[in-house]
Amino acid sequence: MPLNVGGILVFDLGTQSEIESYDGILRVFSARLHKLPHFRKKAVNAPLGLVQPYWIDDLSFSLNNHIHLAFPNEEVDLDQVMDFASSLMSERLDRSRPLWDLSVIPRVHKNRLVIVARLHHALTDGITGMEALAAIFDVTEEFDRNGQPAAHVPEAPPSQLEVGVRTLIGVSDHVRSFISSGVSAIKDLPDALADSDRESTLKLASNLMFVPRRTGANGSISSERQILSKDIDLKRVANIAKANGVKVNDVLITICHGALVMYLNSHGLSLPDSLIAMVPVSIHDHSANHESKNKVSALFLTIPTDFEGWRELLLEVHEITDQAKKALNSGIGAMFLYNVADALPPVLLEVLFRTATGSEIFRFVPPAFNYVVSNVPGPDIDLFLAGNRLERVIPLAPVADGSGITFAFVSYRDVISLGLVTESALYPGIEEVDSSIDRILDGLFSVRQS
Repeated sequence: MPLNVGGILVFDLGTQSEIESYDGILRVFSARLHKLPHFRKKAVNAPLGLVQPYWIDDLSFSLNNHIHLAFPNEEVDLDQVMDFASSLMSERLDRSRPLWDLSVIPRVHKNRLVIVARLHHALTDGITGMEALAAIFDVTEEFDRNGQPAAHVPEAPPSQLEVGVRTLIGVSDHVRSFISSGVSAIKDLPDALADSDRESTLKLASNLMFVPRRTGANGSISSERQILSKDIDLKRVANIAKANGVKVNDVLITICHGALVMYLNSHGLSLPDSLIAMVPVSIHDHSANHESKNKVSALFLTIPTDFEGWRELLLEVHEITDQAKKALNSGIGAMFLYNVADALPPVLLEVLFRTATGSEIFRFVPPAFNYVVSNVPGPDIDLFLAGNRLERVIPLAPVADGSGITFAFVSYRDVISLGLVTESALYPGIEEVDSSIDRILDGLFSVRQS
């Protein structure tokens, strides 16, 4: 289950040649990489796998190991790019180097240049991914072609004694955080559930305890991936959200849930009375000096599959999400879930995951969640890289074993782009989701107009 995130970045070449563009990209990254210090670091396992891996400088770092030229002597179309990206997303990154790479495709149909960016989720999440864009991209087509890389002296790797001490301190810190979070959760539970509205209290409690449901499409994943992309008018989604008193994210979850229900029904696959959506939530604490650039918890939303209409589903999703956020923001929420995961020894998690993968356990038992919906707000202005205007971003996210489907959204200018990544064997014919999303949006928009 490779935890690769990234995107397909489509650029307008303008008047530049492919060679000029590729050379410019190398120059920009070389001159600005100091703004992304984690891109020079590699992950190293702690002794016996007792604590999370730690970051050290890659003493042999070279951009040539991370920025590659793909299809250098031929013109390809976007479908070929999607197939290429789907194969990359299912491959593991080289752990002996920093966990990222860029594949530059210089000649894409209609005078386009495409970059397929791939990063391990340990290196970045959606929020820090946007920060990385801001560090590398420009807001005009002008850039310094003669920019020189900043001097960088890599830190020497820690000694065995330092590693041992760091591991012991890490174990005690993790256990202390876990116990502290547990005590806080128990202390705050009465307050979290104390509500004058008994129905709201019951709904809040139900969002703390979810029961996995298996669908006819859930199962163990292989290395086969399929990517579907779709652009959605941001203003239209925002108008639907405003008219119904909900958030844009509620609308996106609704169209994903509705489209998946339609897919399962049309293919005659088993459909339980509800599905669980996992929604990643960034919990960065910018006041702290975290070693990792990724800090994420999650909402788990139990959403019914039987509903009267699209607006009714949207309002239900809004209420379910609101209750889940209350649970997440309580003492039993985000940091508790994060610290539980952080306290478990990685060596134990590795054994559990390898056992689950080898036994294909998700062929027989339901997954912890049925699908993932991720949404990252991006810039509303044009961005440029080495003089090339960024036209489109197709976000890419990992699929989880047992689930096999992830809806990733990112906004750029006036468009929300969907990158739908699936395990192709579990979701054949997933292309129909495109028209299903249009039907749901049309239904929500018509209700708004009436």
